[in-house]
Amino acid sequence: MKPLAMVLAAALAAGACGDTTYRFDGTTVGEDDGTDRTLRSKTSSQFVRGLYADLVGRAPERYDFEVRSNGAPAFVLPIDEEAYLVNTLDGMGDPAPIRALVVKGLVESAEVDLPIKSAVGDPAGFIRDQFRRLLGREPNAYELGAFVAAWKADPAVGPKAIVRALAGSREYQAK
Repeated sequence: MKPLAMVLAAALAAGACGDTTYRFDGTTVGEDDGTDRTLRSKTSSQFVRGLYADLVGRAPERYDFEVRSNGAPAFVLPIDEEAYLVNTLDGMGDPAPIRALVVKGLVESAEVDLPIKSAVGDPAGFIRDQFRRLLGREPNAYELGAFVAAWKADPAVGPKAIVRALAGSREYQAK
């Protein structure tokens, strides 16, 4: 089994059992001039393909997973990362919780190259970079202040938590 598929499966299973949840204060999303805009969620396929591109740097893959018994192939299971995830998301009445688990699984995978917290010399710079990369914009003063404060106050808030919060946001899912 490919490492990412194993990580995704493990993350989905582990996420269903409970996990630490970080809450960030809400903020109004709108245009720079203060006018509101209506966010429309991406389709499941757009979300999965965009998330893979943004976090892993590649498109979801198709491959065969071979199960062997006593050194001989027992059976082959075709894996289609996009189809499995899209079908799961589309099968939910509200796919938002599953989307959050997909984000978590990808962020925790070995394919995503994020620095450890202690290697980030400028947390505000890292946060700005992630806003630009994932949301295509600069954080406003409130957002930057809240993320930096959480980074400094909580040892568990680091690069992975920042990327999970942004990629799991309604704004990312509508971008």
